[in-house]
Amino acid sequence: MLVVLCCTVYLPGFFAIPPVDRDESRFAQASRQMFESVALPESERDAELHLGGLAVPMVGGEPRLNKPPLIYWLQVGSAAVFTWGDPLADAIWMYRVPSFLAGLVTVLATWRLGCSMFDPRTGWLAGALLAVAPVFVWEAHQARADMVMVALTTLAMGALWRLWRGSQPAPAGSRSHGGTGFWSVRVVQATLLWLFVAFGVLTKGPITPMVVVLTAVVLSVFGRNFRWLWSTWPLLGVVVVVAGVGPWVYAVAEQVGFGHYWSIVQDEVFARAGSAKEGHWGPPGYHVVLLVVLFWPGSLLTGWAVGRAWRAGLRGGGGGGGGGGGSVERGEGSGGLAGRLRLRLFGVWASLRSLRTAQPAEAFLLAWLVPTWVVFELVGTKLPHYTMPLYPAVALITARGLFAWVPSPAPNPGRARLGGYVWLGVGGVLLVGFWFGWLLTPGGVLSWLALVGVACAAYALYRAFGAIRVLDFRETQAWSFLAALPLLVAFLGAVAPGVFGLSRAAWRAASARAGDGPVTWVGFSEDSVTWFARGRPSFTPPDELMAWFDTHPDGVAIVSVCAEDSFREHPFYLQATGQVFGIHYAKGRLEYFSLVERCPE
Repeated sequence: MLVVLCCTVYLPGFFAIPPVDRDESRFAQASRQMFESVALPESERDAELHLGGLAVPMVGGEPRLNKPPLIYWLQVGSAAVFTWGDPLADAIWMYRVPSFLAGLVTVLATWRLGCSMFDPRTGWLAGALLAVAPVFVWEAHQARADMVMVALTTLAMGALWRLWRGSQPAPAGSRSHGGTGFWSVRVVQATLLWLFVAFGVLTKGPITPMVVVLTAVVLSVFGRNFRWLWSTWPLLGVVVVVAGVGPWVYAVAEQVGFGHYWSIVQDEVFARAGSAKEGHWGPPGYHVVLLVVLFWPGSLLTGWAVGRAWRAGLRGGGGGGGGGGGSVERGEGSGGLAGRLRLRLFGVWASLRSLRTAQPAEAFLLAWLVPTWVVFELVGTKLPHYTMPLYPAVALITARGLFAWVPSPAPNPGRARLGGYVWLGVGGVLLVGFWFGWLLTPGGVLSWLALVGVACAAYALYRAFGAIRVLDFRETQAWSFLAALPLLVAFLGAVAPGVFGLSRAAWRAASARAGDGPVTWVGFSEDSVTWFARGRPSFTPPDELMAWFDTHPDGVAIVSVCAEDSFREHPFYLQATGQVFGIHYAKGRLEYFSLVERCPE
């Protein structure tokens, strides 16, 4: 059922959505050039485009080393299978297959974790909520590294959970862990853990090991037990990770120099942490606010469920908290505002120091979720998908909370009802945004599908509104789930191909007019252009357009009128023979292209 559910929301638009600017186009083009470098006959290879081989990803003539190579290798393998080894027969969807499969793996791994931690229904609900989360649905459609990294991180956390659970004292009256069979299971789990971590590093650098290490450290601190870490075989981990990553680093260093590659790593990791790179900034709390939207409809009870998991997973200790409280009492009223703030912080620190693990499953999920989430909130560069490796933990905590929710007597019913209405408002905004996007879609692609999706989603949201009034959040969640499905299917199948199709429409129209002649772009330089031109795009500054036509009299220029209409200054030499209108989503504006040709003599 989970696989069918994933296919229901992952396949619509999978083949029809064109390359998306900017990251997907860069990833796919780098994989395409890597594929061409080994599959094209040597006489057809370009010395500049295919210089990197399978070691150094290239986009155009520039190395792309800010991401490790595993995602490129997976995409090359996928394209090679579906094209039977012919890179000239590829299509963008072939490079999305690894992300699609990684989405399935993440949902199924979350389900298995839920079965191991709680019960089958909690695991299934967590997998279902994760499957329809908008951020996961979108990333499963993208030829990027994030979905694969999330799958590997989830698998690694599954192995870590089994190692940590096996190290806990057995309940009274039950058989204790031990024996040769149990030891061999631990060795297998430790090996799997470090293999997944190594593959995670090869996919997106330090994210997977950061999540694993922070979780293990927090569990050790709250459990007052660091000895269990030896069950993870950390020395084996170092060997596996170095053996997995080292050969590629050596191959890259041979081609571009280790100093140059190390500077790229520093810029990608440390620069992103310290400042808002490429303008991607957000205040602390950025990811918490976006969670309500990116995890909708699963975010209905997430806040309450996290609080419940905290109370169940962690318990206060004895003396530590009391000592802190006594210090606050003795210092109350002295030292002014700064002194009281200092004492309050000391009290919070004392309370945290006194915490102990209680319920193993909730404690593990909190250790997975909280420390890494804090890191993402504090780093300078913020993008919505950064917290995706933590969403399986969010889904499991939320699913557990949904089954624990009792509408009567509900804690703070007025506040719970208000929170439900705010959450429902997010669904309404998504519905309106979908409708607005469909109205802007050129040609009204599959309008019947859009209308059916809107109608079904609106009815389901109306029923969810009625359930919120009586605080029946389980029924609310069910109706919102039924609202999300048609909305996602209609958006991906009817709206997204048009919304993201501006550069494809312009390229097709210009190529049809140019025939075998060249095509150049004026005032528009997104990465999808590089994809359509197979790594050989032509960009011309506005003041050089006449000179370009002198050299290419049979060519066609795609001129962004929003950015530049100076070609109109030459009415006797240049003429607009076609128009393309659409959404320039990377810039957040409507775009109008003129297809410009040289006038007949």
